[in-house]
Amino acid sequence: MDIEVRQLRVLVAVDEERSFTAAADRLRMSQAAVSRSLAALEHELGARLMHRTTRRVEPTEAGASFAATARRVLAELDRAVAEARGERSVIRVGYQWAALGAHTTPVLRAWNRSHADAPMRLLRLNRRDGGLGDGLVDLAVLRHGVDPELDSELVGTERRVVALPFDHPLAERTSVGLVDLVPFLVAGDRNTGTTSAELWTSVGLPAPSMTQTGDVEEWLDLIAVGDAIGVTAEGTVHHYPRPGVVFVPIHDAPAIEVHLAWHRRHRHPAAGRVARAIRTAYEEEALATLRRATAAGGAPADPAPRLA
Repeated sequence: MDIEVRQLRVLVAVDEERSFTAAADRLRMSQAAVSRSLAALEHELGARLMHRTTRRVEPTEAGASFAATARRVLAELDRAVAEARGERSVIRVGYQWAALGAHTTPVLRAWNRSHADAPMRLLRLNRRDGGLGDGLVDLAVLRHGVDPELDSELVGTERRVVALPFDHPLAERTSVGLVDLVPFLVAGDRNTGTTSAELWTSVGLPAPSMTQTGDVEEWLDLIAVGDAIGVTAEGTVHHYPRPGVVFVPIHDAPAIEVHLAWHRRHRHPAAGRVARAIRTAYEEEALATLRRATAAGGAPADPAPRLA
């Protein structure tokens, strides 16, 4: 089999642009050359990769799968070339919402200062796998069960908080229990959310009524106008302060695990080091919290920030 790197780049460009003209502009090639390159790749594979119409180009099932593999192969090739030339090789880190919460900026600044040859860049992608499956990122921060085709390391935990409109009856509480939330409509992200009825039913409580939203922005808007409440990780407090929304700790809800994940067949060489850097940040926060509690005579940690 004789597949050229140029053919892989053409496939990825056409898949992302959904247009031969746009792909040609992006690659600085003629449209005819893009078309010939893709046709040659399809011939080599013996499979159609794109459905072509007069208005749009759409990947076939085989095309979508092969394009994802092509992205990962090209990323590894580009990284190897950059290392051989002594150039920077950016580590693409996907996240769905909240990134690393309060640790986002400190971790990125510290890493990028000490790894100028391999800086981290964050990409927010509202996908359950954080963009790993399609080869859009090298690593991803995930806060839910990790899919079987991915490997991961646990890098931290975050307590759960409830997001409330500022004038909600529970908004002035310093903490709430799961039972307090049962009477209210709870919103959750259909793609990447961490909240389901099981959070209540697993401890013998009736589940509240639930509704779904498309992403974190829609979720916050629904809460801000008073149409629902939401349960989320503490990282959301720091990453998405929203006027009109307050966050109150839930004292009896299990913590949410934060994982750094990667595709099982394409582990980035820096995955372990990035995981350690993130884990260290979470561990230092936990130690600081313990010290504050000890200094206060064993009092519980301060509640999550209440932003409105």
